[in-house]
Amino acid sequence: MKTRKPSEQLVKALLQSLGFSRDSQLAEWLGVSAQAVSQARRKGKIPESWLIQVAERTDISLDRLLFDGPAGKSGLGADLYASNDQSEIAIRFVPLVSARLSAGGGSLETEDEIIDQFAFHKDWLERKGNPADMVLMRVSGDSMEPVISHNDLVLVDQGKRRVVPHTVFAVGVDDGIYVKQLETLPGHRLVLRSFNERYSPIEIDMNGDLADSVRILGKVLWWCHEA
Repeated sequence: MKTRKPSEQLVKALLQSLGFSRDSQLAEWLGVSAQAVSQARRKGKIPESWLIQVAERTDISLDRLLFDGPAGKSGLGADLYASNDQSEIAIRFVPLVSARLSAGGGSLETEDEIIDQFAFHKDWLERKGNPADMVLMRVSGDSMEPVISHNDLVLVDQGKRRVVPHTVFAVGVDDGIYVKQLETLPGHRLVLRSFNERYSPIEIDMNGDLADSVRILGKVLWWCHEA
């Protein structure tokens, strides 16, 4: 069984893997301050983004960096292999972006800066689509309650933009971005529907003037409530 290395050993593993002997060399390679590396040592918490950078920019796997035990697999990029005492489970990190999907009046927070990474079973993601097309976004508002709540995380597949009726999508209208259940009506009309009955559906004539303002961002594959 694999056991995760303590943070001090992780720093040493990063240095050794890159052929460095000093924290300042690691800091320069990562694009952070030397103080950030020393603080990580002191606090006992190594940012996962550092490990991901090493895995993505070299042929060194996260498995080798993170765990003691059997030799890790190489060339996996953002994939990680973790033990469940019986077999190895492939895990892939999906980025959380800063943009927030509105479940209400329309969110103007549309920046796509990556602010975190979350791990999912790789085989589950691949059954759903192409993991490279997937991002996580947070939801603001209550229009999708009780199914999707304020501050929930949703997994959006940006490679799936063909409208499937009665399915939840991330959709942009003008400058706002929403999470809504989409429906189609005769006459090439699109309906953005909320689960919360207090919110009226938004109907858009896709042959009309507003058609150019609508863009399907991706299908929502999964959502979760955080405690």
